[in-house]
Amino acid sequence: MLWVAAALLAAAVVGVAVHKAWPVLFPAIAERAPLSPSCDLRGGACTARFPGGGSVRLDLRPRGIPTAKPLDADVRLADLPTPERVELDFAGVNMDMGYNRVPLTPARGDPTHYTGSAMLPVCVRERMLWEARVLLHLPDGTLAAPFRFPTTRPGAGAAGAD
Repeated sequence: MLWVAAALLAAAVVGVAVHKAWPVLFPAIAERAPLSPSCDLRGGACTARFPGGGSVRLDLRPRGIPTAKPLDADVRLADLPTPERVELDFAGVNMDMGYNRVPLTPARGDPTHYTGSAMLPVCVRERMLWEARVLLHLPDGTLAAPFRFPTTRPGAGAAGAD
């Protein structure tokens, strides 16, 4: 009987933890900018435009976006309200690579310019397709600006994505 009570208590604790963590891990998106098919973040900055107005420009350095090396992220906002916080979320498109989200901070106090550091893990696949999402947390919802790019495992063949 004691084991049953302990199991029920453990299940309740896990349930509460999942319930509390869900909005942090998977924020409700109020508006998502469409993907730009001409964007290639490996070669330079890209801009995502929201249908309701405003845009987000993302630049990742070093060029080529290597895995397992520090990346400098630079985000610029145009014609958007000042967010409460800005995050950069990396998600594997063709394979779940786990939680990889970093907070960005205002550059020199500028509410339209955010910077931070990130790192992509090495994938077991030779080529990996990633989606970097700039998340703008506003009082009335979260805006998401997606950017897709491929990486190639160090020592693997030419760049590309599945």
